[in-house]
Amino acid sequence: MTATIRLMAISSVALLLMAGSPAQAVPMSCTSATTYTLSDAANSACFSGNDTNQIDASFSLFGMTGWVLSDKNDGRDGDGVIEFLTAPTNGDKSGTWAINTLAGLSDIVITLKAGNGFGAFLLDLTVADPLSGTWESGKDLSHASIYYNGQPTKVPEPSTLALIGLGLLGLGMARRRAHK
Repeated sequence: MTATIRLMAISSVALLLMAGSPAQAVPMSCTSATTYTLSDAANSACFSGNDTNQIDASFSLFGMTGWVLSDKNDGRDGDGVIEFLTAPTNGDKSGTWAINTLAGLSDIVITLKAGNGFGAFLLDLTVADPLSGTWESGKDLSHASIYYNGQPTKVPEPSTLALIGLGLLGLGMARRRAHK
């Protein structure tokens, strides 16, 4: 009887450990005029045309509107909330990518533009490292872009934190003086 209970306990722990482990994403692909693939994507879609001419606040992508261009690998386009650390290289057909932050967002898309179309990939934030991965294109890459949906979490600047600290210190000193 105790052996059966031990076996059930061990099985339960094993199931809990497997359920709590991070998801292993397989590369997502889409095909229009060319095939695009991105690792660590939860969903993908292919379109004809140019992403930077089409994707805006009213463009529906993965059932959502309100997309904002954050960065483009070949220019200073975007608001810079999320930026490429390792950008796909224009003219290549494969390589690696890395971004600097998730900025507290849950809906982030990387697009790959080549030929007469582009692939859009919704990042899978459940993987072990959602900030980097690999990409492929059937044609030479024209450019890659990052879009996000939602309100990013803003991290206070160091100078702002210093001012808050000085203000709290001043309040503490004033309170101490008032009690003396």
